[in-house]
Order: sequence, then structure tokens, then C-alpha cells
Amino acid sequence: MSRTETQQLGTEVVVRLIGVLASAAGNRELRLDTASIATVADLVRELLRTVNNPLFESYLVEAGTKDPRPNVIILLNEQDCNMFSGLNTRIEGTTVVTIIPVAHGG
Repeated sequence: MSRTETQQLGTEVVVRLIGVLASAAGNRELRLDTASIATVADLVRELLRTVNNPLFESYLVEAGTKDPRPNVIILLNEQDCNMFSGLNTRIEGTTVVTIIPVAHGG
């Protein structure tokens, strides 16, 4: 994505889904409005609400805790969110989020 495309997104977060997540969501890329997303935790909640698919939910988060960290790696502009503040990491409108299942093929 070019810098110009990223700047125009200002009010959207681009979410790229890899492998089974894309299959379960029915799309490899989603664009979510930043109005309801301030942190990675908010993004996860919004993804679950937007996709609204039990299979997607089972791939993304642990059933009891709704925590995505055991199941996926979440990259913010190609950097692991755990390098920052984990689920509390702030998300800007220009952030590109990539979510990779931990159990994925090579």
C-alpha cells in the first residue's frame, strides 16, 4: 500500500487476515471504522462483531477469556503488538493490522 493510500484511510483500520481466519471471515481484508477502535482489544471486539461467525471467533480468540494471544499473532504495521503494550496498544487510522493464526502452514 502506498503512503498516499494509507493517508487517505485516516478513519479506517485495514485488517489483513491470513489462512483460516480469511476463510472463516469470507475475506482476506476488512476495513473497520476507527470510531469504535482505540486499542488492539477494541479491534478484536469489533472484528468479532463485524464478522459474526462462530468459526471465525473460535480461530481468533480463546473461548473462555476472549483473548486472542494464544491463537494468533497480531502485527501492527508489520510489528508484533506485544512489542508495544499488547492488547492495550493504541491503534491509529493509518495502522495496517495483519492477523496470523499461530497454527499455520509454511
